[in-house]
Amino acid sequence: MLNMDFAQSLTLSYDPERWQPSPAAGVWRYPLEREAAESGHVTSLVRFAPGSVFPEHEHPLGEEFWVLEGTFSDENGDHEAGTYVRHPPGSRHSVFSRSGCMIFVKLNQFDKSDGEVKVIQEAQGLWLTGDHGFRRLSLHRYGHVNTSLLEFADGGRFPACCYRAGLEILVISGQLSDGRQTLGPLSWLRLAPMSVPELNAIGHTRLWVRTGHLAASVPVNCTG
Repeated sequence: MLNMDFAQSLTLSYDPERWQPSPAAGVWRYPLEREAAESGHVTSLVRFAPGSVFPEHEHPLGEEFWVLEGTFSDENGDHEAGTYVRHPPGSRHSVFSRSGCMIFVKLNQFDKSDGEVKVIQEAQGLWLTGDHGFRRLSLHRYGHVNTSLLEFADGGRFPACCYRAGLEILVISGQLSDGRQTLGPLSWLRLAPMSVPELNAIGHTRLWVRTGHLAASVPVNCTG
């Protein structure tokens, strides 16, 4: 098991030495959370070399991913950088990349009744601009759990409303400060319920964000 105590807050700066080979040639993993070696709850970065293939596998409790670089492909089509894809519980596929890619992926973390399939491209222009100095692209919502992309054009404070039921962030680009250190691209944070840190984006910063999943009984409404 790796980082599976969800009452513990974690801040992991990106370290390129942490990549690990997967069972498939040319496919590398950067584990962030892991319940077991090849099953259960997983959060990780995954990198595909050009022409690499990962064989067919099932997602008992679903899969979602954000394409960070390149083009990720499966039987449903090609997904370019800037695409969010969600496969529901019970789904299965085989995956590959012709030219190489990197994704941020979460496996087996959904409610069994949440069967929605989604493909969202940021280029579709479905962004919402609020009054807090950032814009938000909603990716998925089920119950109290919200998944979004936040973009700060010129820095700003992360909205404090999002902390109380747990918060998870991947820095896609730019920098994020937690008051103790400055985190660059591919850094990952998981903040336990009721944490009240002060997070500030520095300059043009883009964040993948999930709220409400660590204490789902606490209603949270985090909007831009």
